Amino acid sequence: IIDTAKPLGIAVHDHIIIGRKGNASMKGLLLI
Repeated sequence: IIDTAKPLGIAVHDHIIIGRKGNASMKGLLLI
């Protein structure tokens, strides 16, 4: 996601995934 956004001048601060059993923050999981 970050590699795709960077050339477009878009800063990615977090990416949140929401599912039936809860949610996950990529930043919270130290993936960003």
